[in-house]
Amino acid sequence: MTTRLSAAERAVLGAICDTLAPALDHPEDPEGLFATGADAAGTVERAERLIDAVPDPVDRSRLLLLLSALDSRFVNLLLSGRFASFARMPHAMREAVLQGWATSRLTLRRAGFQALKRLAYVSHYCWPTADGGHPAWRAVGYPGPLPWPETMPEPLPVERPTDALQLECDVVVVGSGAGGGVVAGRLAAAGHSVIVLEKGPNADPRTFTQVEGDMLSRFYLDSGLKMTRSGSMPILAGSAVGGGTLINYTTSFRLPEDVREEWAARSGVSFFTGHSFNASFDRIAARVNVGTRWCTPAPRDALLERGLERLGWHADVIPRNVRDCREGLECGYCGYGCRHGAKQGTMRTFLVDAVAAGARIIPECEAHRVLIERGRAKGVEGLVRGADGRLHAVTVRARAVVAACGAINTPALLRRSGLQHPRIGAGLHLHPGTGVLGVFDEPVEPWSGALQTRYSEEFARQHGPYGWRFETVPVHFAMAASGFGWESARSHREDISRLRHSSLVGILLRDREPGRVVVGKDGRARVNYELSLFDAAHARHAVHTAAQVLAEAGAKAVVTVQTPPARGRPGAENWLDLFREAADHSGYTRCRMSYISFHQMGTAAIGANPRLAPVNDTGETYEVRGLYVADSSLFPGSSGVNPMLTIMALADHVAGAIDAAL
Repeated sequence: MTTRLSAAERAVLGAICDTLAPALDHPEDPEGLFATGADAAGTVERAERLIDAVPDPVDRSRLLLLLSALDSRFVNLLLSGRFASFARMPHAMREAVLQGWATSRLTLRRAGFQALKRLAYVSHYCWPTADGGHPAWRAVGYPGPLPWPETMPEPLPVERPTDALQLECDVVVVGSGAGGGVVAGRLAAAGHSVIVLEKGPNADPRTFTQVEGDMLSRFYLDSGLKMTRSGSMPILAGSAVGGGTLINYTTSFRLPEDVREEWAARSGVSFFTGHSFNASFDRIAARVNVGTRWCTPAPRDALLERGLERLGWHADVIPRNVRDCREGLECGYCGYGCRHGAKQGTMRTFLVDAVAAGARIIPECEAHRVLIERGRAKGVEGLVRGADGRLHAVTVRARAVVAACGAINTPALLRRSGLQHPRIGAGLHLHPGTGVLGVFDEPVEPWSGALQTRYSEEFARQHGPYGWRFETVPVHFAMAASGFGWESARSHREDISRLRHSSLVGILLRDREPGRVVVGKDGRARVNYELSLFDAAHARHAVHTAAQVLAEAGAKAVVTVQTPPARGRPGAENWLDLFREAADHSGYTRCRMSYISFHQMGTAAIGANPRLAPVNDTGETYEVRGLYVADSSLFPGSSGVNPMLTIMALADHVAGAIDAAL
């Protein structure tokens, strides 16, 4: 459905983009970073297309309601003391209104501002302008999309129908990521006929354009626009053949021993502390080539390691699932797919095994419900976008069904299929991620180099097994545009202008308090989640300590991703105390600090007690025989580490149970 903005809504959207991304005067601006406003960059047209791309009609309606509210003179009078439509205010007044929304005591107003900020800045910075480049890119030395490699690996062979499909197999797997890909590969190799249904497109390296806006739209869940219902946290997850393993950062940690013991006690499932779990980890690590050979630190990782070592804090090398990784400039773009095939996700490993053994993969196919007869799963119904561009019905009859749609969409599939267990959707953990920026004299080019190679667990166990880890992430314009803090259009532009010399110490919280995925009458999954006071206290301490790491690494300035940002000048008198005071004043919860979720888990947890858990120790649901779950939904709690390898090991375990049952 195409969203048609009214003339008034379009005028307000244009005024918002012009306010957040105006043309500004600057004494030194040879590349036109400051002088290029929203009009020159085509920002408004892209923002309108992004609104149209929001898949959930409820979220889209909320955005339109926000535009309508800002068009209302009476609403502006009530909330901002200005009796005028936002579009008719002078620029200074418009910025004052947005500053009032950004720092309001009302969470809804802060959330509204953050939604508009992300919309405007992603639209402004994440696509090239008419000349194929971008003034902001040129100003900071960001190369934008790199030249195509001379050779690239071939995509997996997939099926694109031109009519309705009626298929039969032993096992139908819904999802092709860390969970579904492993199950498909294991069961096909064991001699079972397997069909994989994947909601996203086929991951052809020839489509990895490295244009951020396009790649987010193509390979991420809900075009990269998924949010918690309050708007406090963006949610990034893969949606393509290979799932999250296509776009993740290759970090391959095993589940820590203390978390394994906690999960075993919580779930009543001894598997988590048994030898068979270790065997699953060993098999997975061997197949996806986990190791530390290709772990040369990028400049941002070297800075993290330098700061940690000078403080005497833990630092170590991150194991990665790569092979023949070049680790140079292009490696930093692998969050949008590896064009060289070095990343050993499921599209390069288990799905290759599955296809070689006769499995069939059907992309752009959304499963609507599981077919259930006399308490047993008998297949899946859904819709597939065919080679002709049209939607066709698809029905797959099978002896077993595997739900591996991720922790957000697996509970939605189970609910749409009639399962009623009260814990389906409960126990959602999002691993809230945030960070602190350091500005250095030397160039860092935070978009380049191996994705993640160094980490610290110095503070991973602040309260029992709960705390946070330090990691770094490649920072391209999408993260900077949407995640940097804000106090004015000029200050945001100045922060962007320093991107080449900036490095991020990333903070990964092991969240204790969960949220929930709820499924509406329309069958859509929606995420209820807010950072608890317990977890926010860890975020606060993490921000303070991350600033110390950056200072010891040599940063001349440290900046939080809060609104407004807290800023510190290492070396100045009482700088750390003043920085802490400013960060505490800005706050850490409910749209005061930028968070993002790269990992979602725990919404159909495994457990020995059918009253307390919807899934048994083999991954089979208690309510429906032959219906299995094999993704991060199974987690009894937050993993505390990047979850890919744990998902794969659990999927290996579930695949063994299905093989035995068949």
